[in-house]
Amino acid sequence: MRRAALLIALAFLVGREARAQTAADCALPKADRSVAGITLGDADSAVRVLGRVFTPLLDDPKSDNSWLIFASRGNRQLLLLRHHAGDLEHSYMEVEVKIGRHDRKPAMIPVFDFTTGGGIKLGMKRRQVVSRLGSCFKSDMKDGNEVIRYEIRKKDGVPDNPLLKAANMPQYYAEYEFHGSTLVRFRFGYAPV
Repeated sequence: MRRAALLIALAFLVGREARAQTAADCALPKADRSVAGITLGDADSAVRVLGRVFTPLLDDPKSDNSWLIFASRGNRQLLLLRHHAGDLEHSYMEVEVKIGRHDRKPAMIPVFDFTTGGGIKLGMKRRQVVSRLGSCFKSDMKDGNEVIRYEIRKKDGVPDNPLLKAANMPQYYAEYEFHGSTLVRFRFGYAPV
């Protein structure tokens, strides 16, 4: 009887440790927070890269949450930045980078590739992205492409993640879309939920 109780207690502790390790793995310690020198929520970094005065090209000018569109050198990649209502001017909380041209000729940022602070850029292989960010993601298919999504959310009873606490936001997400095994689009940032 005593041995059975010890085995049950041991199984409980091992299971608890596995859940704690999984939660720690899902904390996304290397979450990207910048691209092309622009850091999420940091107006100064955006001004250094974009300047204070530019004519924004908006994806939906009538929306309060429209995306500002910029092009890479050669107009081969597009960088989209989203400002959240109530944030400081020039402070962007969401970023998207994708392959493509824009026929309305958005303002150009003089780089060929929009690279994140973690070294991720379009054209990378799936295994390279996963090796940098970890395997704690959800995978889904969208128009024949695989999209992997990482998320960090505030939850009741769970200590605040330092990334969310620093930004005072309830959720961080990062999506990476692969055609075959090649990265063709990524989006990350803080979602107001």
